[in-house]
Amino acid sequence: MGNKLLDLRDAEFAIRDQLRISDLFAYERFEDYSDEIVEMTIKTAEKLAAGEYYPINESGDATGVGFDNGTVTVPPEFHAAYGKFCEGGWTAPGESFEYGGQQMPTMLNYLTQMLFFAANQSLMVYTCLTHSAGKVIDIFGTEEQKTKYLEPIWSGRYGGCMDLTEAEAGSDVGAIRTKAIPNEDGTYKIKGNKMFISQGDSDLTENIVHILLARIEGDPEGTKGLSCFIVPKIRVNDDGSLGEFNDVVCTGVEHKMGMKGSATASLAYGDNDNCVGELIGGRCKGIVTMFHMMNEQRIVVGMEGISMGGSAYLHALDFARERKQGAAFGQKTGPQVPIIEHPDVRRNLLFMKSYTEGIRALLFFAAKCLDMKDVCDDPDEQKRYGDLVEILTPICKAGGSDKGFDVCTAAIQVMGGYGYCREYYAEQLARDCKITSIYEGTNGIQANDLLGRKIVMKEGAAFGALIAEIRATIEKAKGIDALSSYAADAGRHVDRFVEVTELLKSRLKEDGYLTYSWATPYLGVAEDVAVAWMLLDQAAVASEKEKEDGNSEADKAFFASKIVTAKYFVSSILPQITGILDAIERNDDAFSEMDERYFID
Repeated sequence: MGNKLLDLRDAEFAIRDQLRISDLFAYERFEDYSDEIVEMTIKTAEKLAAGEYYPINESGDATGVGFDNGTVTVPPEFHAAYGKFCEGGWTAPGESFEYGGQQMPTMLNYLTQMLFFAANQSLMVYTCLTHSAGKVIDIFGTEEQKTKYLEPIWSGRYGGCMDLTEAEAGSDVGAIRTKAIPNEDGTYKIKGNKMFISQGDSDLTENIVHILLARIEGDPEGTKGLSCFIVPKIRVNDDGSLGEFNDVVCTGVEHKMGMKGSATASLAYGDNDNCVGELIGGRCKGIVTMFHMMNEQRIVVGMEGISMGGSAYLHALDFARERKQGAAFGQKTGPQVPIIEHPDVRRNLLFMKSYTEGIRALLFFAAKCLDMKDVCDDPDEQKRYGDLVEILTPICKAGGSDKGFDVCTAAIQVMGGYGYCREYYAEQLARDCKITSIYEGTNGIQANDLLGRKIVMKEGAAFGALIAEIRATIEKAKGIDALSSYAADAGRHVDRFVEVTELLKSRLKEDGYLTYSWATPYLGVAEDVAVAWMLLDQAAVASEKEKEDGNSEADKAFFASKIVTAKYFVSSILPQITGILDAIERNDDAFSEMDERYFID
């Protein structure tokens, strides 16, 4: 079964047939791309992911990160694989030619990243955070800062990370206490401490560039007083050479449930009064600046989660086809059959298949919106694509991470006791995947963002744009005999979802505390609606592809599977949102009556 990292047949169907990546080739930015280059790019990424990243994931998990007297070391085998990754130009393929990028369409970039995330999440985290650090400098940096930092960051010579979390702040970013004291030369002296910083320190690169939030002395409390700074571990001279150590000290690394090859560091800045930072993005504009990095990372984290879930599904599917146990259904005796023939195993596999394929397609759709926002000429269309990215960000992040982990645990269930053992990949995938629902804003924060900001932003324009896309797909599917009744059912669920959304919006000002208690269930409903939308869209495309001449038996089976998967999800999983919507509509106040004293310790 292929590489067991990513179902390339399905992923390529999503970007080629469903979302028509070739449409992008008409734009100047992507004019060097073609179907042939897309195919070559995917094969090259698969070879590196399967041949270099995947074989060292288990050993990297066993070795873990080393820490000794302020020095952090990654598993030794990571260095050679990372070197090949950089040599292949995979560190920033979507960026402009000017800084060494390949101007790759984001859909294709996401597909290749999914291979690497499934192969070795711990090693890939170093790279994806580095890219986001570079993106902040690209968008907000001065020409001098771009010249100094972008090429070494996007070539992979420098690492990059995002430094927000503090012991007394956590997700409450406004409580940050790290200080920035102006120097006479326009730089700032940085003093403070951070924790839970992914890629905060390592020996993988020759330097690490920290994108850090701090408060300039005298500026207001809360998020409004925060500014953003570039703080290199080693100072960079004007000619690009490395200078002196910048007083950024790693004080320890976290001992984690998973992702043990990824350094999550505690950091001290300026203990010797010699840490220098450069302001980026403007004074007191730190949150605006940093959110560009966080929003990119939130979609990437959703990709991480579903990449690991997708790999777990492929491993479980392979196991279920090979593992024989029990007689055929309805027979008391007889030869043992592969467990894929048993109803509950097949149900688990179909659950995994539908969420993996639906959320993966949703991420590709968000990727296309990101590109279209940048390249299309129509201002109204630019706005619409931007609105879609905004509202899909929390859905992609939470859906990919929550459902990715659910798929990992379902894979363990299919594999039984074997799946719980370290000899099988699903066990590590589950451990590595769990963090994705926690970092870059917990999924509870994503739920609050969707409910409290995204559905009401721009007088509901973003939500309206999303619902319009969903309803257009439903109308298309209604015209297909095999999908007509399922599309009608999906349409009724979407109508109910819209009604309850309007109800929640009206309640936000009436009883915010009780209303926000529904944020996470509401986000779960949004995820299922989005998955149903994507699967119906894929089924509609597959029904047309079925009619083409020259389809192989494998093609026929694939197209049939897309139709059945959509029918299953709409008929067997999507209806579960009805109970949640009923509860939200009822809005019982037992939650508010639950006094803190009633939680017995």
